[in-house]
Amino acid sequence: MTAPVKAYKTYTEQVDLLASRGMGIADREAAIQQLQHINYYRLSGYWYSFRRQGPAGRDDSFYTGTTFADVVRLYSFDASLRTATFASLTPIELALRALLGHALGTIDECAHLKPALLGPRAGQGTSYVTWMQRYKKSLADSKEDFVKHHHAKYGGTLPVWAAVEILDWGALTYLYGFSPRQIQDDIADTFGLTAPQLESWMKSLNVLRNICAHHGRLFLIRSTH
Repeated sequence: MTAPVKAYKTYTEQVDLLASRGMGIADREAAIQQLQHINYYRLSGYWYSFRRQGPAGRDDSFYTGTTFADVVRLYSFDASLRTATFASLTPIELALRALLGHALGTIDECAHLKPALLGPRAGQGTSYVTWMQRYKKSLADSKEDFVKHHHAKYGGTLPVWAAVEILDWGALTYLYGFSPRQIQDDIADTFGLTAPQLESWMKSLNVLRNICAHHGRLFLIRSTH
């Protein structure tokens, strides 16, 4: 039998609950104001490691010395870390788009639409078909001026160096994987990596980017208690 939905709690009741579990709250009004700006359950991810470790996992009570102010500081640090990380990823992403679009353009203006001109992976299984469906949706949903221009002048067909600009990082990674090996090698060499290494890094950086974009927890601490 499933448990009922958790009961609604006011901000005051949320602060009372944390205090009853052993969290130090020096300024109740300040804590309430923080909870009005940071969702209780978002913040709970940052006090998880401060919860006592019991035989069956984490208890609801906190280790002695845990304070609400320290939890908020950890949250703020993580927010700053996400901002810095996202800023560092941006030039990498832009470079990958530029390099891949330019390299595939040397094969054909619309190499991304012609799997026979790509590497062997584009002809295996259904991954390219799935990628193409995803690409067409991105194209249909795009509000970019350059997309409107290509609709008006070229019937909506984007050359590959323009197409890479509407792909999310995941789709860009797939297109890199579909590319001929020589193109993969040339691009990877720019970063001092092998092609498999770059593809692996692109997948990992995509996860990292999504965490930053969706305000997920980037900094995780392991309790030493």
